[in-house]
Amino acid sequence: MLQKWRNHLLLGVTFLLLSLAQQYGFYLLKGMPIVWLSAGKYLAMLAFFIFFTFTPQIKIRFALLSFLLVLNFFQMAHLSYFGTLILPNEIYLLFAELQEITGTLSAELGHVLIPLLFTLVPLALGFFALKKLPTTYSIKIVPIIVALYFCYNPVRTAITGNTWGRQPSTKELAGMNMYLSLSYFAGKILPAKIEKRRYSLEENESLKLTLTAKSKPNWDNIIVILGESQSPDHMSLFGYPRKTTPFLETLVNKNQFRAIKGLSSGVSTDISVAFFLNMGYGEAGGIKAAKGEHCLFRLAKKNGFSTHFLSAQSADQLRYIAPYLCTAYLDDYRSLEQVSPQTQDANAAIDRHLLPKLNDLLKLSTQNFIVLHQRGSHGPWELRSTEASRIFKHRDIDQRINDYDNSVIEFDKFWKELFDLLSLNKSKTLVVYHSDHGEAAGKDNRFGHGFLAPSSFEIPMMFLSFNQSLPELTQSLPTNLPQYSFSLYLVQQLGYTTNQGPLSTMTDYVIFGNDIDGFAGKAQIKFGINNSYTFKVLP
Repeated sequence: MLQKWRNHLLLGVTFLLLSLAQQYGFYLLKGMPIVWLSAGKYLAMLAFFIFFTFTPQIKIRFALLSFLLVLNFFQMAHLSYFGTLILPNEIYLLFAELQEITGTLSAELGHVLIPLLFTLVPLALGFFALKKLPTTYSIKIVPIIVALYFCYNPVRTAITGNTWGRQPSTKELAGMNMYLSLSYFAGKILPAKIEKRRYSLEENESLKLTLTAKSKPNWDNIIVILGESQSPDHMSLFGYPRKTTPFLETLVNKNQFRAIKGLSSGVSTDISVAFFLNMGYGEAGGIKAAKGEHCLFRLAKKNGFSTHFLSAQSADQLRYIAPYLCTAYLDDYRSLEQVSPQTQDANAAIDRHLLPKLNDLLKLSTQNFIVLHQRGSHGPWELRSTEASRIFKHRDIDQRINDYDNSVIEFDKFWKELFDLLSLNKSKTLVVYHSDHGEAAGKDNRFGHGFLAPSSFEIPMMFLSFNQSLPELTQSLPTNLPQYSFSLYLVQQLGYTTNQGPLSTMTDYVIFGNDIDGFAGKAQIKFGINNSYTFKVLP
């Protein structure tokens, strides 16, 4: 009996291993970090492959067993050229701009030939295995079942609004991400295009950005602290009555420090971070994130910086952020598992554990561009502070507010330790901070984020320098600074000259809901006197 099942099992294992070898081998060649999936995910994929071996016709069987290899070819070509995985809206651009894409690829054949080699070799090996391992059993309806399954996700998305596939995830194999992107495109984006619900990209200023020159940066180190769920409304630095940021307030009168309120480009982490790191917003944000041409890590690397991303979030929590980090230009990528392996609960990660790793990097004899990614004040709030930070315990106040405010105390302690660390360093260092989005902690009876309201998109922004004055324009940055303007400020510190400046008043700024294509709504921002603003929520 086992002998009859043997070849089915061997074929399934062979094509799974070939698919894994194709993806991970390519990642190794390109120096990209490999994020391993759970054992359950690999076993589920193996079950799929074994099921495919029951297909009667050998040609169809080979096509089904090879589906990950073929789909991953497109991901590899995209990764090679842009450094990112494919977004669903790019599938539309493939058809809309086919002539331009064909012309680009004809001049950049290296980005196609290597992925092609990584695809043809395992395909040949797989076909050889298929010939050498004849199967015993066949089920005529297998192709029909597979076809129905592949149609299921786009139909479900079209009918229910399911969002699986709207963004690539590191918790899926690259080929599977391609299938999910195709599903979301077919179920969501294509119908919207047909019904003309999308807006024109022509007026989006981020698409008109040009970087015209590079110069030697004025900084030895540029440190970007990317916060999480931090609200200026709960920071005494910005007038909150509870003393939540006592250390930061001691910096207010120092010339080396500036703090302002800003406006994020999204009300969820994966949207905001993707847009920030790729200098985009609104309708163009997803396109810029997918292409990665203005990815900050890429720009830093091209101007001589060593690039580092250290996170206090786990690999699982980073699954929707990692695809936008243009990892081909990262020298160092570390999630919580590498930064603080002793942490048992990722929700209780301590941001201060990032600082010893930062100190090690500052000892390197290189110019460094470093992103420290916090867990910050993300829920559950009761886990976001240490014992020394839990000073608010008033029983007459909602415990959730106490917990959130204690997390801000912990945030302030991070800054105290960071300041002490950098004060001992002799390098010229610029530190910039902004949160990914805001957080409501009882305001208007709301808790959390994700809704298109100021409590979700107003964020703190801070600038701090060591052994050199802050750039002169820092003091001129207005309150309610858009995240895109913050990116312009940062890229200028990387040594680039831009055709747009962070002091210009934006006329087309929009803030997205929790969908990178804008289907979850958007807030249209209009700036007035002294950069005050009004907003209107659009569908």
